[in-house]
Amino acid sequence: MDAYSRDEILALLRAARQVDERDWLMILVTFLHGLRVSETLGLKRDSVQGDILIVGRLKGSIRTKQPLLNHPDPLLSERQAMFELARKSNRNQKLFPMSRKTFWRRMQEYAAAAGLPKAKAHPHALKHSIAMQLIDSAGIHRTQAWLGHKSMSSTGAYLKPANEDVFAAARKALGAL
Repeated sequence: MDAYSRDEILALLRAARQVDERDWLMILVTFLHGLRVSETLGLKRDSVQGDILIVGRLKGSIRTKQPLLNHPDPLLSERQAMFELARKSNRNQKLFPMSRKTFWRRMQEYAAAAGLPKAKAHPHALKHSIAMQLIDSAGIHRTQAWLGHKSMSSTGAYLKPANEDVFAAARKALGAL
């Protein structure tokens, strides 16, 4: 699966935010915290505790507690929006009440609106994207902890670079244009 570049993530988030604030936040939270669709859709008001997002990870992963992030770019800043959404929600109410199919369909719509390749228009591309970015900047062990993986082999699945990245690196190493 291909990962989104930073510019592609911003384009996707911009397209979603222009249509629906909650969808933008859902996509952002899924990306920033490396969530599976079911993990995002399972978030409830009590998942937000202070400045922390508590995620019950699936598929044998470890439950994580991660800070809600502020960012200078409003498209990448989740903290205040998550506070507001949690504040307006009832105790056991899901923050993003929709089906997996609806999440997938909305990703398709926003990716198309942003001009992104159809191959990347899948919710799991969000997890793949943050994993790839974290591996490059924070290393594999920190990425493993962020994603809540018990096994390094789970995190290792994100080590395979996209062909376009391999080609660009080869061109650079060989001095080709």
